[in-house]
Amino acid sequence: MAEMLDSVGYRGRVAPLPAMSQALQRALLSWDGLLEWLPVGIYTCDAEGCLVQYNRHAAEIWGRSPDVGDGQVRLCGAARAFAANGRQLSPEAAPMAELLATGKPIRDRELILERPDGTRVTILANLDPLFDDEGRLVGGVNCFQDISERKAAEERFKAREAWYCGLLDALPAAIYTTDAQGRITYFNQAAVELSGRRPVLGSDEWCVSWKLRDAFGTPIRHEDCPMATALKTGEPVRGTEKIAERPDGTRVPILPFPTPLRDASGTLVGAVNMLLDISDRKRAEEQKTVLLRELAHRVNNTFAVILAITQQSLRTAPTPQAFAQAFTARLQALAQAHSLLLAQDWAGADLAELAKGQIAPFRPDAEERLTIAGPRVVLEPAQTIALGAVLHELAANACKYGALSVPAGRVELNWSVTAKNGVDHLHLTWTERDGPQVKRSAKPGLGSRIIRRGLPNAKIDWRLATLGVECKIDLAIERRKSASATARELKVPSLRARPLAAEAR
Repeated sequence: MAEMLDSVGYRGRVAPLPAMSQALQRALLSWDGLLEWLPVGIYTCDAEGCLVQYNRHAAEIWGRSPDVGDGQVRLCGAARAFAANGRQLSPEAAPMAELLATGKPIRDRELILERPDGTRVTILANLDPLFDDEGRLVGGVNCFQDISERKAAEERFKAREAWYCGLLDALPAAIYTTDAQGRITYFNQAAVELSGRRPVLGSDEWCVSWKLRDAFGTPIRHEDCPMATALKTGEPVRGTEKIAERPDGTRVPILPFPTPLRDASGTLVGAVNMLLDISDRKRAEEQKTVLLRELAHRVNNTFAVILAITQQSLRTAPTPQAFAQAFTARLQALAQAHSLLLAQDWAGADLAELAKGQIAPFRPDAEERLTIAGPRVVLEPAQTIALGAVLHELAANACKYGALSVPAGRVELNWSVTAKNGVDHLHLTWTERDGPQVKRSAKPGLGSRIIRRGLPNAKIDWRLATLGVECKIDLAIERRKSASATARELKVPSLRARPLAAEAR
């Protein structure tokens, strides 16, 4: 014992033999001199808590070498000690005091020690009681190590993890992770919004959604969902559309991207899944289908109109030149109405613009002799085509036989809108003034038939005054239909166009 106490390593840091009890001396005799060179701090206190021994590494961690054996240093050699949460510990709350009071070992207790220069280190302490042969508590030993670097690394890891979580939370796509058994370990806010619920971490398995269905609406068990498949097979799953059902019953079409996660050794440790809400895409696809069907319907209708105009023009034209002139004018009128609709993405056409476009081609000065007045009215595509044909025929008749056929003739076109039983009605009046004397024809011409047949649901009132024609039209204005309503109205099961002959009939 004397040789050990006289060794270089212990000189000045071991209490003189008379200051220690015989039992504690016997306990210390079992220590090897190599204890001095261990990379951990070790110190011993007697039963009263007085510091009686410590090694070199303990002094380095404390930042000082306190005197031992005089009873002035108790329980710990550090200047001050704090709990892991930063709360300063009183001497009575020190781990050594707890050990000496209970006689029970203390394991993996994190503490913060402050050195005399104010710097702080985090330690991990393990304390054991020392008993004599009779079983009486004679002191305690504390073995502790500096874990400051490890704690700093943990804090850096937590900060980085928080940064990544913040990044994932900021993403508009729903993202969640699971462990290797499929238990959910993380989800972002977008996942909550998509699923309509907040999953229970560590309890919910495989999927964040309340219920899951395939693309056709058939229910799928959670253990058969794409995330479960990815975890069970160890392979990513791609290109499988599903439908997530929320607790309130609403359904969201999704495209999942489950991907297994592995550690450095290749062992499966979990998986990450990104759920893309493809509602907008599905609506766009449905709208595209409806638009294509509607386009086929409109093209067929246009061909049918052209065919009907061709046949009727051939029957009524006295010469090929007259046919070509009349047919070309009517075809241009139809094209002008289509151009107005295309400029507005087929959403409708302004009545005033339609009227000017239909009348202007007949005479360069037609607009100067034409008065147009009325509120702004936007017509639906079908009514734009029909009313455009009617206005074309009125202008053609006025140019051939009516007010626009003489220099002094004028045309007044005005309209108003009133509501009847919740439906807006357009009241349009075409009035010719200062034209030649009107002669009633025994047989109505093609233009008159187009006017009457072009608006089958309108009330048309003709008045043949002495110096001009007056035509009044009462037309219910159709409201713009939604894509689904248009699809129901069209009743076209596929994109295949209907036979032209059927449209013509």
